[in-house]
Amino acid sequence: MHRNEVFVCNTSPTTLRKDVERILELSRLTRYYDTEKTTLIKINANYDRSYPGCNTSTWFLDALLSALKKLGFTDLTVVESDLKLQLAEMTIRVIGIKEVLEKHRIPFMNLEGCSRGKDELPFLVHEAQMINVPVVHTHTFAVISCASKNLFGLLPVYREKYHNELSERLLEIMRCVNPCFTIVDGTVGQEGGSMRMGNPRRLDLILAGWNPLTIDVVATKIMGFSTDNIPLLKLAKARGLVKEIIIKGDYASESLPIFNFKYKASKVAHLDLWLRRDFLTRWLFKYNSIPDRLAQHSRKLLLLVNYKIKGKRIFNGPWMEYHTALTYNTDA
Repeated sequence: MHRNEVFVCNTSPTTLRKDVERILELSRLTRYYDTEKTTLIKINANYDRSYPGCNTSTWFLDALLSALKKLGFTDLTVVESDLKLQLAEMTIRVIGIKEVLEKHRIPFMNLEGCSRGKDELPFLVHEAQMINVPVVHTHTFAVISCASKNLFGLLPVYREKYHNELSERLLEIMRCVNPCFTIVDGTVGQEGGSMRMGNPRRLDLILAGWNPLTIDVVATKIMGFSTDNIPLLKLAKARGLVKEIIIKGDYASESLPIFNFKYKASKVAHLDLWLRRDFLTRWLFKYNSIPDRLAQHSRKLLLLVNYKIKGKRIFNGPWMEYHTALTYNTDA
């Protein structure tokens, strides 16, 4: 495999299935992955609300599972982890992922209960093949969240304690999960600040490749940001981990679409991060302490208020054509 190749392809609500099949073929997935070996599909299910551009979409997962089964993959499992106030099983049910899995007869595994090693990653991750399925959106601390950040969800529920050293932790995870095929749900992204409070953006894209870092570099350019402003990529470049990237598919490096995503840092979120880092206050906000639990419940209430305020706007944009085009037939 060529780890510096990134495939970028156009898609649409009516051609999504064929486009997913095409990019998997371009990526030579079956050359490097055994179709009979256990294959874990790490989705992005970070909010227990239907919110376009926030989670791996039902339409994209449906197309991906159809394509993988068509290629002959026989042992597929979709995985995700709990958040502090959000059980993964409940999340996939609310956002419609469970219905897609039942259609394709694919099991779901909550990674929270898995045995783990010193790296805090489930042993199963090292034994199986990994397919990483992130979404394109902005993130309060990381600025962008895509291929690398989605792997953060492989850690246990208390992973938020690493937000003060997020970039270093992400690089450690990528060293441990290798190879890692990534296919990005770029049908609909989200811009703003937190991916749970942003605004959907229809992109009509699919990205794929074998190196999460190189995919993040390309996603950063498409989103309209400089890699020097992305903490993870700035650190990776300083360590010589970002090489020259070869872009294939429907675009070349000089012809990539640029969407100029809006980004707004959250002062409240950064205050929370500072309190958890400062010598005098960090003991108050240690994992599962009373102040920590209060902060989590306050955040969840703020997210709900934002969700209610945006209301109809979330579900009335051009991105909803993907939802309309998704039909749950029985011949999965």
